[in-house]
Amino acid sequence: MPNAQIIGLGRSGIAAARLLQREGWQVTVGDRNDSENLRSQQQQLADDGISVRLGDRFEPSETLDLAIVSPGVPWDLPNLVRAREMGIEVIGEMELAWRHLQSSPWVAITGTNGKTTTTALIAAIFKMAGFNAPPCGNIGYAACELALQTEPKIDRVIAEISSYQIESSTTLAPQIGVWTTFTPDHLARHHTLENYFNIKAKLLAASRAQIINGDDPYLRALGRPRWPEACWTSIEGKQSGLEPQVYLEGDWVVDRGEKIVPVGALQMPGKHNQQNLLMAVAAARLAGIEKEAIDRAISQFPGVPHRLERICTWRGVRFINDSKATNYDAAQV
Repeated sequence: MPNAQIIGLGRSGIAAARLLQREGWQVTVGDRNDSENLRSQQQQLADDGISVRLGDRFEPSETLDLAIVSPGVPWDLPNLVRAREMGIEVIGEMELAWRHLQSSPWVAITGTNGKTTTTALIAAIFKMAGFNAPPCGNIGYAACELALQTEPKIDRVIAEISSYQIESSTTLAPQIGVWTTFTPDHLARHHTLENYFNIKAKLLAASRAQIINGDDPYLRALGRPRWPEACWTSIEGKQSGLEPQVYLEGDWVVDRGEKIVPVGALQMPGKHNQQNLLMAVAAARLAGIEKEAIDRAISQFPGVPHRLERICTWRGVRFINDSKATNYDAAQV
């Protein structure tokens, strides 16, 4: 029986452990932390025959065949480097899910900001079009939770994927890769802006088709030479100098000259959300979804919790929850 260790408990670690156990692996889960919540999860997995070691630091051994790292575990952790040198395969939970779900087309969304809203919009459109395509990754399900599902069949995988998850994926190759924005972030982990960019670019390079936000100056400067055939989007329309395929024209989102949905159908405020809308429409059109389904989905989309979420108006003051603005650029927008 092959031997695997999950490094980091959490939702993705639990799903990965159960998926590997179902496939006949001997699975151990280790987490360096110890808390009441983790002990509860430890008991749940123990009831399923999966050993969990809390307060544990990963140590590679000759008997180990596979190590699965949770997104929060640094990829260059010395013991992970040593494990790879020993010939132990080290991958992330997203890569494990891909290996079990690659028969379904993937739409993978990455970027510094805008990932979650764009992912939610794309998932809403696919659902309206009749697909079983729940969002996963950094939103909704852990990807391996979808791989554990047997019924109903997953038609499409709509995955929000961070740089951490791209870094630990070796064969992930989506049908469509979407890049929302790029600004300095996570440099304590990735060390340089160039390295951070190249990790993100790895996902787009592996994708069969690319959708890129042409209003982002960094992506426009570095992305056009790499992906001249990509589907570029712009709220500036034909004045952007990009010749974008999906853009704003007057009050409409336009796909290669065809009006798809009124901009006003989206209830979320801000130009950045118009950018997210364009990328979601581009993904839907590349997947062959008709504009009627797109219009219905956008018109009914309520927004995403904690992202410019309208709470109430009290004494003439409108209160908005934007607590998921996790960096300066997101808060400024």
